[in-house]
Amino acid sequence: MLFDFIISTFVMAFGLAYKWLDQNVISYILIFVRGFEQALVMLTVIAFLLLMIYVMIKHVKRLPKSYRIEIIDIFGKKTVIDDLRLQFMTYDAAKSYSEFYANLYGQCYQFHVVGSNRIVASVNEINDLLSRKKNT
Repeated sequence: MLFDFIISTFVMAFGLAYKWLDQNVISYILIFVRGFEQALVMLTVIAFLLLMIYVMIKHVKRLPKSYRIEIIDIFGKKTVIDDLRLQFMTYDAAKSYSEFYANLYGQCYQFHVVGSNRIVASVNEINDLLSRKKNT
């Protein structure tokens, strides 16, 4: 009997404390948080966009500045063919030209696209480099 009285008193006190906290503390905290709900969502979106921009810039910095086509003959040696464009600013252009050259020359040569951190040189510099390779 005494045990039931203690339990019921404890349950009644807990119920009163819960109602008081709900009406006076929790409801005001929830109203306060709801006021900042949109701000919290906007901060999350901005943080996500900043993270994505950081990752994208980091990826772009790792990309090569230019691309060149290496020509390999049937013996496995690197070679240079006159009057072929070998330096490109974009990978897509270099890949397209390498496929065109592969179709043009058939099985005689293999064309590989290679990235380079050196910016594409002027036409005169390329011709000088090609003439030096021919002389050696």
